[in-house]
Amino acid sequence: MQTEVLGVRLRQALEELGGVYLAYGVFLQWRSDVLTSGEIEALAGLNVEITGLSRGEVEGMLAAELGAAGAALAASLCEKPVWRTLNRTAFAGKVQDQEVVVEVAHPAATEDEIAAFRSGVAQLGSPQLSGLQSPVVLNEFVDWLRTSETLENERAYLDAISQYGGDTGAVYPLPIPMLSTSRVMVWATVDGTPVEALVQKGDPSVCGLIARAVLEQFCALGMVECDLRLDSMVITASGKLGFRRLARPAATPPGLSAAALEYVAAAIARDASLSSRTLLRLAISYESPLLEKELISHLSAVDPELKVHRWFPQSAETFEANWRAVSKLGVARHLFLDCLHRNLVAIGYWIGDTVRLGAPPKDLIADAQWPVVGRILQARVAGLMNVDDAAQWAASTGLLALGVMKEASRLAGEIRDNRLSMGFDITTAPERTESTRPVWLLPLGALVLGVLLVCLRWGSLAPPGMMIPVRMLTLAAVAGLFWIVLRIR
Repeated sequence: MQTEVLGVRLRQALEELGGVYLAYGVFLQWRSDVLTSGEIEALAGLNVEITGLSRGEVEGMLAAELGAAGAALAASLCEKPVWRTLNRTAFAGKVQDQEVVVEVAHPAATEDEIAAFRSGVAQLGSPQLSGLQSPVVLNEFVDWLRTSETLENERAYLDAISQYGGDTGAVYPLPIPMLSTSRVMVWATVDGTPVEALVQKGDPSVCGLIARAVLEQFCALGMVECDLRLDSMVITASGKLGFRRLARPAATPPGLSAAALEYVAAAIARDASLSSRTLLRLAISYESPLLEKELISHLSAVDPELKVHRWFPQSAETFEANWRAVSKLGVARHLFLDCLHRNLVAIGYWIGDTVRLGAPPKDLIADAQWPVVGRILQARVAGLMNVDDAAQWAASTGLLALGVMKEASRLAGEIRDNRLSMGFDITTAPERTESTRPVWLLPLGALVLGVLLVCLRWGSLAPPGMMIPVRMLTLAAVAGLFWIVLRIR
């Protein structure tokens, strides 16, 4: 109760101060590395009221940036904005009878405003909120602010995602090049049922789709959305999760893609040793035996926080504990890693909200792992038909085999205990309540994948007389893996 009261006071103070302080409140939402569950729930109700830009200002920008085409688009704008966020104002409009969103950026926070904010935060008197004054947290907040200063960053990520040709688990906005500049961005409206309304009705399936999208961004797209919000997402007519906007994307360094897959698998499997090693690499990009030893010590000392009157998924609890442990190291961490944990903790709370409304308690984050892995495999199978390309892929993502083996082991344990509970679904259809697939497919897939990776990694070392048989075995393994993936679908 005391932490809830403290959280309410903090929320009220940030709302009253506004400006950079209000942005700090948004940044702190779901930050369980520095806040308790009571403070998190209080900050979840933060009232983000932004004046933003008027319709007239946006019309002027369109005319200045796009000339006659901008003037025609400006004439079609609705009277009220479709959203005003900390950094963006967006209006609905039309281009040749196609409904579009016109988004413009707000002026960025100045260095003087940020300096005044740092000085003000230093005056916080409550010792319970000392974590909010940490230089690591404050520096990361400034980095978080900078990710959305201009539209170029947002557009670069959306353009990169568009190269997948819609072959992603979620739907993203597609900027219209002829109508998008450094100051204005226009895209076709992503329509659907608001996710926020579905969560408020107790629909858990949407939380599973959000978890899949978050893991896909991290493990496959090389990015993390640093301001994941329910009001930014919809469920499209095809049943996919749709992002109405991508507010603050941050990149995952390419060299860490294998570590990303391994960390997610290790955390969900509750492998503390592997989690600590991969978590540290993701946090600081290098190996440090001393820091790893310290991190393991912190992990063993972190007790799961009791959340009163709230069910919380075990995987979210594990990610939360990992996050709190790595924050105790006191070292600067990559923004993407903290935002990944922030998103997974938020999903844990949203799942808890649906359980409170009558949904069955189910760890939808853990269930989301294997649809994402299946989608990655499906996307890679075509490339594996070329042995040389497959060898390069294996060199960067061979650690996936460990995750598959772990899942096969878990599945075998559930079969032994007569409690099989999870299917391997790589489609975007609604969650199935019961698996009807042959239980031997996943262990067989793990075996075939293991054979494939061995052939790719060490096949080039085979004697000349064995090269043809090795290549035939490699192609057979690829064909077998493709067959298994199709049947698991």
